[in-house]
Amino acid sequence: MALANALALLLYLVSGAILIRHILKGIPLPRTLPLPVLTSLALICHAVDIYLTTTALGHWDVSLFGTLSIAGWMMALIVFLLSLTNTVLQPGLLIYPLIAITLALKMTIPEQASFALDDPALEWHVLLSLAAYSLFSLAAIQASVLAVLEWQLKQHRFSSVMRMLPPLQSIEDSLFQFIRIGFTLLTLGLATGFLFIHDLIVQQLTHKTVFSLAAWFIFATLLWGRSYYGWRSKVAIKWTLIGFFLLLLAYLGSKFVLEFILSY
Repeated sequence: MALANALALLLYLVSGAILIRHILKGIPLPRTLPLPVLTSLALICHAVDIYLTTTALGHWDVSLFGTLSIAGWMMALIVFLLSLTNTVLQPGLLIYPLIAITLALKMTIPEQASFALDDPALEWHVLLSLAAYSLFSLAAIQASVLAVLEWQLKQHRFSSVMRMLPPLQSIEDSLFQFIRIGFTLLTLGLATGFLFIHDLIVQQLTHKTVFSLAAWFIFATLLWGRSYYGWRSKVAIKWTLIGFFLLLLAYLGSKFVLEFILSY
């Protein structure tokens, strides 16, 4: 388990370093060897680590860093698949180093006790929620890139990174594609989650539920405004980042408080 974790960590760092090197030199991002091979190996080692952890526990690891690890693997897989056919600036530039940090924390910080997922429907709820979080994380990165590019256009500052990017419209379209799929998964995740809520206070789910529903409402409104009023640019960036921040509080904020603050 530790070996798979360490190998995945190293491979993610090397993949991220390759991307950063190409960005700093202002040359096209590599879509040939060795990057795809390194990323593939990182994904395999990461998957092995998740599998071994799950086998050892007897259920999915839904502790804070276990959750981050699974979500990170999902994001890395999506980024890898997109990189094979898409010339958009690789989110892996940020994602791979962050996943490496998560794996390092998972390996060094003592594992907190997590509840067992003894119901297949509950497992689906967790996986759907993590998949939604992964897609909204990528959407937040796209929104951030879009914000920087629009600022550079207004300031008439054209960096080497900007010259490597597709048109703003293409980035915006991919942003809403992430949001649409993420919103669908979030809706399914919330629907399955409500099946297991008996007492919000006793189950310590009040904050998570409130923040998740608030994020759902924001993304629903954003998609509605996009369809009927053509919302884009500043509106899309603003509400995407706000919605993602609420999800961050729902998924990670509540787990951090429960596992590392209230547990002592």
